[in-house]
Amino acid sequence: MAVDNGDAAMAVAVTGTRTVAPAKTKVTLATFDLPYITFYYNQKLLLYRLPQGAADFQDVTARMADALGDALAYFYPLAGRIRQEKGDGGALYVDGEEGAEVVEAAAEGVSVDQLAGEDCGEEAEKLMQQLIPYTGVMNLEGLHRPLLAVQFTKLKDGLAVGCAFNHAVLDGTATWHFMSSWAELCRGAAAPSALPIHNRAMARSVRVGLTLDEYEAAPKLFHYSDAGPNCVAVGSSPRFRVYDVDFGFGRPERVRSGGNNKFDGMVYLYPGRGGDSGGIDVELALQPEPMQRLEKDEEFLQVAAA
Repeated sequence: MAVDNGDAAMAVAVTGTRTVAPAKTKVTLATFDLPYITFYYNQKLLLYRLPQGAADFQDVTARMADALGDALAYFYPLAGRIRQEKGDGGALYVDGEEGAEVVEAAAEGVSVDQLAGEDCGEEAEKLMQQLIPYTGVMNLEGLHRPLLAVQFTKLKDGLAVGCAFNHAVLDGTATWHFMSSWAELCRGAAAPSALPIHNRAMARSVRVGLTLDEYEAAPKLFHYSDAGPNCVAVGSSPRFRVYDVDFGFGRPERVRSGGNNKFDGMVYLYPGRGGDSGGIDVELALQPEPMQRLEKDEEFLQVAAA
């Protein structure tokens, strides 16, 4: 299936989909997980160059898919679905049997530089949204959708790895813990250097009941306007070592967020690709008019360029 964005050279074609799953298990969600049910899947995009360009794609993605299966044996909640225990107000839990979704796609007319460059334009931004699965999918849909979806997209000279995580199951720290562990296993490690802990009660034991039938009959979904005017929200962190996610063929050229959970005033922070140099990459979402004013603000531009 090709996605038509008006330019055949900038099209993404899905070439295959499969499921990767570990053994069945169960993890009960805690109260502090529940607010994220009405948010959208958390999306991340990592762009890599490949040593042999597109010729490496099949071998590289086969190794990554195998390592993903190994990683899910440790991070097994990501391979499940959200369920609810029987009875009024039954607790939500994750059943880890069905597996994560893996999609393969191709955009062979697009180079890494077109997407990772400092001056990538609007067309590149639109294309990047096609490289990450589950745009517009709410975490509540984890009742019947995979909690993790990965899209490998073949580029002219590299690979785009788009990931969508159910935010009710893991936060930012856990997201990059998973990504780093997956990369370790892909590089040949026998096990992740830091094992995950899935027992929510170790963080907080309080849990409240949630009746999904009542909620689904008359849902009150969070809308970004609920945050009020002049809201600024910050996601991710420059402390997350996102550029250390090396699957065995080098560090990513660029790490970006997808279009989910973005609204006027939303900010995502990442460390600069230079590592410990102190730089920070900033993604900022604003309405068109204030964004245009900001882009012309000399004081802001001087600080941003420093």
